[in-house]
Amino acid sequence: MAAVNLDELGHAALVVDDGAKALVARATGMIHLLNDDYMDEEAPVPADGDGDAEQAYVVVPPASLLGIGDQLVFRFAAAHLADDQAAVRALVESNDTDGFARLLDERGATASWQHFRSEETRTALRRWCDEHGLQAKD
Repeated sequence: MAAVNLDELGHAALVVDDGAKALVARATGMIHLLNDDYMDEEAPVPADGDGDAEQAYVVVPPASLLGIGDQLVFRFAAAHLADDQAAVRALVESNDTDGFARLLDERGATASWQHFRSEETRTALRRWCDEHGLQAKD
């Protein structure tokens, strides 16, 4: 069973959320990021419609489908920033990460957020690896 680096997988899922495509090679655990600006040259990737190649790779889903995108922020806000949920929603919708960081600092919730994000992300990524016959590696 190939080992997949969880940090790299999490990054790939976020990149996929932004419109790129990412694949995990079942044999090696290597993650291939594919978009117009970047093409992985270390190893070949499957051609569209190649049935054998499709079995050799797993498509990385977007972070939003794994529940580690914006939904993660909203789950944290519901549990830890109940009075600030509208503000958090506005910050997320405007993609204001600096504003979210300031709000966390003001509420003394930065460490809680970092722990929550890390644990929830790793849990979701491990679950995805298990579902696809891949070994998660920290």
